[in-house]
Amino acid sequence: MKLVDPSRSQIIEERFSGVPGVQSVKDQRSLLDRIFLFLGVASYTAIAIAGLMLIAAVLLISTTIRLSAFSRRREIGIMRLVGASNRFIQTPFIIEGIVAALVGAVLAGVASVAAVKFFVQDFLVTQVPFTSYITVEQSLIVPPILIAVGIVLSAIAAKVAISRYLRV
Repeated sequence: MKLVDPSRSQIIEERFSGVPGVQSVKDQRSLLDRIFLFLGVASYTAIAIAGLMLIAAVLLISTTIRLSAFSRRREIGIMRLVGASNRFIQTPFIIEGIVAALVGAVLAGVASVAAVKFFVQDFLVTQVPFTSYITVEQSLIVPPILIAVGIVLSAIAAKVAISRYLRV
């Protein structure tokens, strides 16, 4: 007998309760439901933390670009006096933000692949072999995503920050 619908577990319990050699039949869905509830809450918490980290990254990039622009205010003033357009003035700051994001994304990508290789594959697979884990090949999907999101996020944050700074 095979159970297809877990909500009908009562049938299995009734079927095997009186069978010789079976001491008791227990429905452990309540235990598993608590575990799945905990995993769901942990997933939503991780998503919320990731969102907060994205906001913090945008604010950090914006602040860094504005401080960089503030420290170069004489050069910006000279560029304005000789007739440089706002786009010409903004471009070095945006490129600076993109390069910083690119370096950070590459380092984060290398760290994530290294964590999978050395911690998950070399340690966890040997210590806890009864489950499947992410492979190094699967983890190679993350670095390009980090690089793309980092470049786009930093370009937008730098553009907004320097535009607001130059308006003042």
